[in-house]
Amino acid sequence: MKFENTIQAMQKLGEKVVKEGRSILTRKKKTTKQNTLYKDFDYLVAADGTKITLSFEFGDASDYWDFVDEGVKGSGGFKGSGKMRGQGSPFSFKKKNIKKGIVEKWLQNKPVKLKDLKTGRFIEKNKKNIKSAAFLIGRAIAQRGLERTQFFTKPLTSELNKQTNDIIKAFADDIEKKLNLEIGT
Repeated sequence: MKFENTIQAMQKLGEKVVKEGRSILTRKKKTTKQNTLYKDFDYLVAADGTKITLSFEFGDASDYWDFVDEGVKGSGGFKGSGKMRGQGSPFSFKKKNIKKGIVEKWLQNKPVKLKDLKTGRFIEKNKKNIKSAAFLIGRAIAQRGLERTQFFTKPLTSELNKQTNDIIKAFADDIEKKLNLEIGT
C-alpha cells in the first residue's frame, strides 16, 4: 500500500522540526566552525508497504546531540557569580570525567584558542596547555553544568501537537483511497 498523503504529512513534520531546531541552535549560539550538529541534523521518512517511519539523524554529532539538547546538570558549589545550568537534565558531568580525557579530545578537535591568563596573549595548543585548559573547562562543567537548548525536544513536541490531526487525516485519506481501489467504488 502506498501512503502518499501520510508520507507528505510526515515529511512536513520532519522539515519543521529540523528548521526550528537549527534556528534554536543559531539563536543559542551552539554553532561551531565545522557546524557538525547544525549540518548533520536531518530527518528521514521511510515506507515499506506496511509501515512508515520518521527518524531524525544527527550524523557525526550522534554521540553528543542529546547533551546539547538536554544540557548537563552541574553539581553546584562553584566560586564567583553565575548560575548553575542544566537544571532538570538527566545528564551530569562528574569530576572523574576530567581524568578520562573527554574535554581534552573535544579541545583538540575544536578551533579554540588558548590564552595565558597572566599575559593575556594567545598560547600554542600543545599537549600540556590542552591538558591544563581541559582541567579548567571540565571543572567548570562539573560545577556549573551546560545550558539546556532543547533544540530537538521543543520543536518535536510543539509540531507533534500542531500536526497530529493532519497526520491522522492524511493516514485516513490513504486508507480510504486504498479501500476505494479494493472495493471498486
